[in-house]
Amino acid sequence: MLSYLSIALLAGKISLFQHEIFQFVSTSTPAASEQTKSKLVSATLAFGVAANSGIVTAAADVITFRHVLDGSPLEVSAKPGEAFSEAVIKFHETGQNPYNVDSEALGEGKDLYTPICQTCHMPDGSGRIGPSLVDRQHQYPQIASDIGLFEVVFGGAGGAMQPFSKRLSQDQSLKVIAYVRTSFIRQ
Repeated sequence: MLSYLSIALLAGKISLFQHEIFQFVSTSTPAASEQTKSKLVSATLAFGVAANSGIVTAAADVITFRHVLDGSPLEVSAKPGEAFSEAVIKFHETGQNPYNVDSEALGEGKDLYTPICQTCHMPDGSGRIGPSLVDRQHQYPQIASDIGLFEVVFGGAGGAMQPFSKRLSQDQSLKVIAYVRTSFIRQ
């Protein structure tokens, strides 16, 4: 029996191969052709193993992260060259941020919050350009959950809240979110 980690890793590889297949089809060149053919064979084999193991069905149950403004799905597959940490894989499986209880990750989250977030949200989370993170009522009520907070940080929101998916890895985003969750946001 495969573990959830194995399923998530295989599902991530299938997603990466699907991305590579799309790139191959849309930008096929003779030089890239042989390397991509090899990847297509690997993708086909991985998909076959997944289908025969029931993984394709399990992968369909993965959380769909959505943009807070229009509900469209967020692209959360690994960027080229990015390897998901165990924390990111677990978050994708459960919707719970494992870094919420990890003191080292919380420190790293604070180190990321300081130069990136505090300009708008202030060092104490009270808000300036960005909304307060310490008030009991929030501009986006979905931030009460780890999934909702991830959707706002990773996908962006209204006003000046840009999508930080362009500046932070998902692992870094989870660390910032853990710091914000444990330091400011009241449940």
